[in-house]
Amino acid sequence: MPYPPNMDLGASTDSADEPLSTLGSEPLVPILRANGGQVDPLDLATWHQALSNTAAVEVPHDLMGLWLYPSQGGVVLLGPAELAEDDLAVPLPSPHLKPEQLSLVEEIVRDAGYGSATCLPIRFGKRDVALLLVADLQPGRYGPAERVLLQCVAQRVAPMLGRIARQWAPVEGSSSRQQERIAGLLEAVAQANRDTGTPQRFLAAVARGLVPLLPHDHVEFLVPDASGEQYLRLGEHAGGPLWTDPSLVISREHLDIAGIFDTQTKLVVSDTYEDARWPRGFLTASESNGADVRSIVGARMGLGGALLGYLLVGSIGPELYGADDVELLLLLAGLIAPQMGSFLRSVEPPAAPTPVSRPPDRDASAELLFRIASLLATTSDPAAATRLIAKEGSGLLPFDRLTFALRLTEGDRVILLEPGERRALPGLPLVPVTGTALERVFEGEGRHAFAEARGKSRLIVPLRVAGKVHGALVFTGAPPAALTESHLDVAQRLADIVAAYLELIRRTATSDHRPAPVDAPSKPMRAALPATPPQHGARA
Repeated sequence: MPYPPNMDLGASTDSADEPLSTLGSEPLVPILRANGGQVDPLDLATWHQALSNTAAVEVPHDLMGLWLYPSQGGVVLLGPAELAEDDLAVPLPSPHLKPEQLSLVEEIVRDAGYGSATCLPIRFGKRDVALLLVADLQPGRYGPAERVLLQCVAQRVAPMLGRIARQWAPVEGSSSRQQERIAGLLEAVAQANRDTGTPQRFLAAVARGLVPLLPHDHVEFLVPDASGEQYLRLGEHAGGPLWTDPSLVISREHLDIAGIFDTQTKLVVSDTYEDARWPRGFLTASESNGADVRSIVGARMGLGGALLGYLLVGSIGPELYGADDVELLLLLAGLIAPQMGSFLRSVEPPAAPTPVSRPPDRDASAELLFRIASLLATTSDPAAATRLIAKEGSGLLPFDRLTFALRLTEGDRVILLEPGERRALPGLPLVPVTGTALERVFEGEGRHAFAEARGKSRLIVPLRVAGKVHGALVFTGAPPAALTESHLDVAQRLADIVAAYLELIRRTATSDHRPAPVDAPSKPMRAALPATPPQHGARA
């Protein structure tokens, strides 16, 4: 069978650094070069047949079944296509397949008429990304030697299948999936905020909630000192005074994260192995034998105009992250910035030459802004959140009404949300803003808008996320309240703190459904075998 142009045949992997088997002889394994996680169906079928043919030289079989577990959930049959007509209940990992699940599949296959059957998970990073099944009509085919050879096959194809699983897009497109991920952020962060005793516990809780939304093997948060020459790994800090554990401090000479970010607020690294600025052995996956993190998505985190640090999320596989992942991480950074900032503010910096970086503003308004941000992080209810912002914000600014303007669609119309509103946002009327001060703020024609008329004053400041304006806070004051342009700075600081939360509310409103549980597909795929086994795959 001829192989397609984007297929290589050989005992190579996606990474030259992958360990080789200690066996003297290994099965040749074809590597399918996927383009952004998208694979042509013909290429996929041809690759599966090539994999079956080459593996059959060492491990004879009449059937080789292969299923992919996309990161967004569910299961996808990669081959052979005929199995889609059968009725085999393929187990789902959470995040790993259990031995009893594998044994049940083998038993079902043998009951269907095969004399021998064995299956094993294909693991990449912290999760199983595929399931491999081989079966033969003759009994006694698969012993320890054959299992080792199949494990070599699994090791070879794991990086490729891990990448495809991470980037696999449903037939109907990935936009709905991104909406589901964004909607899941609120609950993930609210859950993490219930365990905020130490930076280490908090970031670990965030990482657990992030796994089904943004699969990863490592999360890091780096805080610069006052000089910018050293960084503290705050996510590894187990409590007590900061900057006292040398093992948690890394110098800028070793990793110049500020230089890597440069002036950008976001970062995507396809492969750290191809960039000498990323040291080996620093960012490692704790549950993957210390493997280096190769794909990274990052966000510069600030609060109240001050730099807090750099949030990094990474995987041991290369070329895994893209634009949607950056968007998700920027929103996450905005949500957890208040809590990370509170860890830095709660401990006075040591008298050493490397004091902790923290916001310089310690006035009453800064304290209240931190309080608002901290309270906001504990709720996932939009109505409660908007009431909280209005109530606590009145301690910062002299207004008697606060309105949230959010753009749900493209064009010149927005919704105007009152604090405590419980109606679904898509059901609220769309209000045209063409020719108004609100439109100028949305379009970035001015940093803000202020006006006085008929004894009332109005101040409008933008809600900005990753440099884009998706909404605005509209403050209205009537005597005795008296808003002036001098209140702009505090109003914008409040807007910047609540922007990420309100952006999640806005984005969630554009989704027609809530995310399905990550451990079960929305429409389970069932595939098993007929009573008379077909001749799939190749024999030795």
